[in-house]
Amino acid sequence: MNLPQDFILSMENLLPAAEMPAFLASFAQPPNRGIRANLLKVSAEDPIFKGLAPTPWCNSGFYYTSAVRPAKNPLYHAGLYYIQEPSAMSAAAILAPRPGDTVLDLCASPGGKTTQMAAAMMGQGCIVANDATRSRIPQLIRNIEMAGIQNALITNETPRRLAAHLPQYFDKILVDAPCSGEGMFRKDTDAVKAWDKNKSARLALIQKEILRQAAKMLAVTGLMAYSTCTFNAVENEDIIADFLENHPNFDIVTTKRIWPHRDKGEGHFVAILRKNSGLAAAGRKTFAAPTHHNKYYAEFCKKYLTAPPLGTVFAHKDRLLAIPQGCPSFEGLNVIRAGLLLGKLQKQRYTPSYALALALKKADFAAQYAIDLEAENPLVQRFLNGETFEIHATDGLNLFCVGGHPIGFAKILAGRLKGRIIA
Repeated sequence: MNLPQDFILSMENLLPAAEMPAFLASFAQPPNRGIRANLLKVSAEDPIFKGLAPTPWCNSGFYYTSAVRPAKNPLYHAGLYYIQEPSAMSAAAILAPRPGDTVLDLCASPGGKTTQMAAAMMGQGCIVANDATRSRIPQLIRNIEMAGIQNALITNETPRRLAAHLPQYFDKILVDAPCSGEGMFRKDTDAVKAWDKNKSARLALIQKEILRQAAKMLAVTGLMAYSTCTFNAVENEDIIADFLENHPNFDIVTTKRIWPHRDKGEGHFVAILRKNSGLAAAGRKTFAAPTHHNKYYAEFCKKYLTAPPLGTVFAHKDRLLAIPQGCPSFEGLNVIRAGLLLGKLQKQRYTPSYALALALKKADFAAQYAIDLEAENPLVQRFLNGETFEIHATDGLNLFCVGGHPIGFAKILAGRLKGRIIA
């Protein structure tokens, strides 16, 4: 790999001279590949991860080789695991949200760290997944849906506007800051081409502002993680030093660096900060959703569900949502998705959503309306492709499963599957 000379010089100022040959040689090696078990659906001891080496910093993460094609496995579409660069798992693992926490992922898309933290929360508490760039939101929604997360609020706000609405609100905040991406050089050649010696200084201004706004939203005694996938100190240690100088009510709990010549991962930096004092919080302003009763959804639940999703049922335009307890007030915020999308209301009909299917377990659905096939069955791929085909199943709405795990809803009529329902 042809690395910029100015980048090499900056690394010589950061690393011991004896390590530079190994560091530079690491860029000729293939990047590490990783998957992370979705603990909302499966344990890290599940047989599907048998034979995979675990990552040292995340107890649900694994390495895989180029011979493995995890995105082609139907179990990926069931949300049993997330494909994620191994070192990117470190920040959420170190921050370690717990069930019942109120959590913010401030720069959330594409959703790897959001889904990791939500899994650690085990469906208890509320996680706000925010991204300031509107075009990045659809991918975030898709990954949250596929993971079966029910307690997320997805917002499209600047950190400053979010801080104005949610002061001292969160127990844990993750700031995975936009950065120069030096740690991804061997994985992404475009990052090499986009690099210049002044880029870090420009990005540092943005990183400092994001961190300042994040600090306003952290509750006293709360923890905040700052992470980047870059090497230089300007975007890492210098950012933390500047922040601590201007925020004496914070202290540093721990820092971690992942280097490609020392560790089996790409470049990553994580710092955990604790807020020790602050202004008295006015109390969390949560969303008081008026309970909504829709007879068509009620009929669906009675006929098909043994365990309806948790949360207050709320109608917004043509959508039906299950709002989690402790969800922040929507007032003044650009909310894209609140809680679990249950489905759509159209005229005198309720259509269940893909998100609902992926949030369910097979046992949550009436047995006579569940289709369960093994991953190797060719009908599974035909279902994922949206095809119509013959199948032996009960007429009506069916929960289509692979290996006992839902991958969507299907309509069966006279022994034919009429394609996926993607409402």
